[in-house]
Amino acid sequence: MKKYWYIPTGNKVWLDVAKSLYRRGIAYPVFWTGDDRHFNSAKKIFGNSVYSKQILVFYPEEINRIEYEALDNEFFLSKNYSRAKDRCLKMMDRLDIYGNFSRLDRDAIFNKLAMWILDKFHETKPDALIVSENPHSHTHYLIYEICLYKNIEILKFNTWLPIPVLYGQNLRTGKRLIVRNKIEKRLSANLEEYLIDFIDKYAVLKRTGDFTLPAISDQKNALKLKNKLFNFFKHGLLKQIKEFWFQFRKYFSKNYYPINPFKLGYLTRSRIKNIRERNLSKAFRYSQINVDLTRKFVYYALNFEPERTTNPDGDEFHDQVIALTYLRKFLPLDYPIFVREHPTQFLRIDRGSRGRSPLFYEVIQNLKGVFLVTQNIDSLELIRRSSFTATVSGSVAFEAAILGKRSLVFGDTWFEGCPNITKWRDKLLFEEFIANPVSNTGKIKEFLIEQKNLYCVAGCQNISAQKRFRNFLNKDFEKEELVGVTQIIENFLLN
Repeated sequence: MKKYWYIPTGNKVWLDVAKSLYRRGIAYPVFWTGDDRHFNSAKKIFGNSVYSKQILVFYPEEINRIEYEALDNEFFLSKNYSRAKDRCLKMMDRLDIYGNFSRLDRDAIFNKLAMWILDKFHETKPDALIVSENPHSHTHYLIYEICLYKNIEILKFNTWLPIPVLYGQNLRTGKRLIVRNKIEKRLSANLEEYLIDFIDKYAVLKRTGDFTLPAISDQKNALKLKNKLFNFFKHGLLKQIKEFWFQFRKYFSKNYYPINPFKLGYLTRSRIKNIRERNLSKAFRYSQINVDLTRKFVYYALNFEPERTTNPDGDEFHDQVIALTYLRKFLPLDYPIFVREHPTQFLRIDRGSRGRSPLFYEVIQNLKGVFLVTQNIDSLELIRRSSFTATVSGSVAFEAAILGKRSLVFGDTWFEGCPNITKWRDKLLFEEFIANPVSNTGKIKEFLIEQKNLYCVAGCQNISAQKRFRNFLNKDFEKEELVGVTQIIENFLLN
């Protein structure tokens, strides 16, 4: 029986797949840490192989004494260690609610987790790592880098934006896995209909019109006073009470808590959150400018941070400043770069300020010919008037492709290889890129349908995707999802 490490999301299919593989004697998860929705169920079946994400990600200081024998201590001088540390310490920004999670504490936690994971690796000796989405907590990403260092096979699942499909990707080679069993005909036709409808609706915006993705609309609506009050009494009040009670207990605890090391009180913590948000918003307002859209320019769309779409999906370009330096070097100097902030950076209360320093906007404008544009200029208008669009991994590249514009992406995307979209490579030349012919939407549809048939199974990656595609969810879909995901993992492990 194959042995694997497993990092599943909250969708129940990932639990059901693990049970199916185990009961049929194909594979056994010797290490499991994912969404804790599955913790109790998985613990009953797989026992001590199951570890709480809550502990490993949020409270690693509570991990018992490891007694690490320094096996594989060469990892600490490897490229994997340096890369993991750079990215993981940045991922810890998500936990830095009050701006007091220091570099010293992050270093200590990172090294403790590295010892613990290396110790578990020697204890369990897995054949593969399987992740239902790109690892984007510091603990899960460190697991990924250690598995890379130990040279074992890694399977990652990814999803599409317009329709609920999944594909498997070998993270070591970057190749997508061809599926043997195709999606059931009726469901496949339904998915294609939704996909084509999505493209057609966007394509009509080529010359005029405006469009906002549902997720962004939902966040804007949530900021309306009526909805803010409703959400506060439905979810926010309970959340505030839980946070207050948790911090109250931590105040009297003898254990050191790195997120709030100075044991700040409720009012001080709230004030810090508000000041951080105001500082970021103020810095942006002072940095943005009106620009001339009649001249030739390149539109660079910032990704929201902190989020998976840059770290780790951006890979070498997980820091967007790096992407902008490469874009500046790639372009002739007579092409200015108009940078637009992600529309949700200030909508996700208490999150956007954890992913941007107020100094970030000043930093990027130190690049010659780089300008931060006002939010009053619509993203679609920037796409229409630009010479081309660039981003780390944002959906804006796919939107531009539908509108008949070239796009350049620096990170990993579900639409890689799509007509009108080019993935960054070191030897890419501007003259070659700008001379590429632009394809119509018919070519985009053909490409995506071919990709769906070749690589995809029906499925939702996580709980967010289930909410987004709730109109697809029924017993037939769930059955198709289980069969498809199981076959991808089984084929990967056995071949």
